[in-house]
Amino acid sequence: MFCLKNLHPMSSDLCPAAAMFSNTYHKARQRFLDTCAARDLPVQSRIHPDYKDPYGHDLAMDYVWIGPRKARNVLFVTCGTHGLEGAAGAATMVQFIEHGAANALPDDVAVMMVHGVNPYGWAYARRGNEDGIDLNRNCLDHNRPYPQNPAYDGLHDLIKAARVDAQGLSDFTEEFYRFAKVHGQHYTLSGITSGQYNHPDGMSFGGHGLSWSCQTLYDVARHNLGEAQKVITIDWHTGIGDFGLPFFIMDDPVSSDEYRQATSWWTPHKIHSDDILKGGSPAYTGLLIKGLKEKIIDAGPRAVVSVVVEWGTYDLNTMLQALLLDDWLKANAHLKSPQVDEVRTQLIERFYPAASAWRQSVLAYAPPIYQQAINAFHTW
Repeated sequence: MFCLKNLHPMSSDLCPAAAMFSNTYHKARQRFLDTCAARDLPVQSRIHPDYKDPYGHDLAMDYVWIGPRKARNVLFVTCGTHGLEGAAGAATMVQFIEHGAANALPDDVAVMMVHGVNPYGWAYARRGNEDGIDLNRNCLDHNRPYPQNPAYDGLHDLIKAARVDAQGLSDFTEEFYRFAKVHGQHYTLSGITSGQYNHPDGMSFGGHGLSWSCQTLYDVARHNLGEAQKVITIDWHTGIGDFGLPFFIMDDPVSSDEYRQATSWWTPHKIHSDDILKGGSPAYTGLLIKGLKEKIIDAGPRAVVSVVVEWGTYDLNTMLQALLLDDWLKANAHLKSPQVDEVRTQLIERFYPAASAWRQSVLAYAPPIYQQAINAFHTW
């Protein structure tokens, strides 16, 4: 059975969190590249053709293959779909590699890690990409009519009129729940989270064409998974769930074989499908794990199980306000003002807490999640 170092939650054998986490995209990227180089793992990079980071460094989607090139079983791991959320997932990747993963994998199992799906958002401390698109609502067929989201249409003016100082955030939360009292909380929460395609300047905008990041990720998967017969994908995120704890999400119904398999693999964690939010789940559109799964299957007959793993941060109201802060930055990040700096600082903290306890918890729970995924190939 595959085992990194038998690291279990709250193990004293953990590396210090400060050694794994990075406070900028550029530092995280260099950490990933250096870690791979130290273990003779060649990294390939897709450099963004149009943008650099705030310091003039390249923005790139970097990826590494660990294990036999013709492995039939592949764990495909991504981070940074929502930009600044990438730091936690990247830390788990560095931890995984540093604990000798390349030498400990079972026969016929490989791991592919994609670092920085949305390098622009990460570098500029935003969730969206360079075009203001939420990549996790962008992975759908853009040749078909877009799904409608009347709940968001009803909230858009409220969102754009909101202020982001302390009183403004409080007022927005109050107005949001006033709307929810009339229309229902699940309807209202779904409105701002499920994805919308009518308001390019608004929250959860899925775009009107496939983004550079999603197209590039599809190409990377297609060119590297040709021999795979079974694929498990994990997309690391932050912001949903209890502080520092993993929160599993699937797009598959609870009646599906994929859901039953995931539930058996990742015990004792609960896999959330129809209960992501209180009272149900948003009807998410354009999810990256769904679009990626479809592209992997289209490239050849193979089985794919896909999950999002969130690292919980703060309570619902705090994260609701975080979405507003992110939306405000989309329109105002170009301004040079103390308010922009303050909003960015708040946004980073809400999706990437500085508390050492949070970061240690991520590093404690991540190794068993990787281990369970790799062991799953022997029972699948």
